[in-house]
Amino acid sequence: MPHSRKPADAPKTEDGSFLAPATLRQPAEGLGPRAQRTIASILAATREVFLTRGYAGTTVDEISRLANVSRASFYTYFPSKREVLLAVGADAASATQALIDELPQYAGSRAALRQWVQRYFDSLNIHGAFAMAWPIAAAQDEEIRVAGMRRYTSLCRHLGTAILSSTGRASEDPEAIGLVVLAMFERAWRYSELYREAFKIEAVVTQLTETVWSLARQTTGSSRASGSSTSY
Repeated sequence: MPHSRKPADAPKTEDGSFLAPATLRQPAEGLGPRAQRTIASILAATREVFLTRGYAGTTVDEISRLANVSRASFYTYFPSKREVLLAVGADAASATQALIDELPQYAGSRAALRQWVQRYFDSLNIHGAFAMAWPIAAAQDEEIRVAGMRRYTSLCRHLGTAILSSTGRASEDPEAIGLVVLAMFERAWRYSELYREAFKIEAVVTQLTETVWSLARQTTGSSRASGSSTSY
C-alpha cells in the first residue's frame, strides 16, 4: 500500500530532485572495512534477488541468506527492503550518469559508439536488476515513484542531449529521446540475457549502436517541412 507521505513532502537533493529517505542506520563515513564489505554483499545479493524474483517477490530473508548475513545484520544497515532498493538505485543512477558524461568521447564514429554501448551493457550486468525492479516498486509505492521521477527524467534529458549534441542537433524534448534509448537498452539487455541461446550479445550491441547512430542523425519533421536536410 502506498505510504501517506505526499510527494511535495519528500526531501530533495541540492539540484531539486526528489529523494526518498534512503539511509544507512549508521553514517557511511563511520563504517569500517568489515561493515563496508557487509553492505556490499547485501547490495549485490539484493540485485541478484531482484533479477530472479522482482521487487514484490524479494524478501529480507532471501537477501540475507544470499548475502550470508543474518537478518539482524541486514537491519543494522538498512531499515527496510525499500531502503536497500533506494541504495541500489543510487548506485545505478550514479553509474548511468557517469556513462552518459563519457558519451561525447565515443560519439564521433560508429566503432567508438559501439564501445560505449558495450560498456553500457556491461554496466547493466550489474545494475540491470534495479532497472527491472524499480518500475514495479514505483507502481506500488507512491513515495518510491516520486523519489525516482526527477532523477530518471534528468538522466533521460542528459542522455538525449548528449546523443543529439554529438551531431550539433538540438531538440525541444531530449527527455523523450533519452527515455526511448534507455528503455531500449534495458529491455534488449534483459531479453538477450534471458534467451542467451537465441540472441548473440554482440549482434544486439551492434544493432543498438546502429539505432543510436541513426537517431542522432535523423532528419526531424520540422527540417523536412522547411526543405532542409541533415548532413551525414
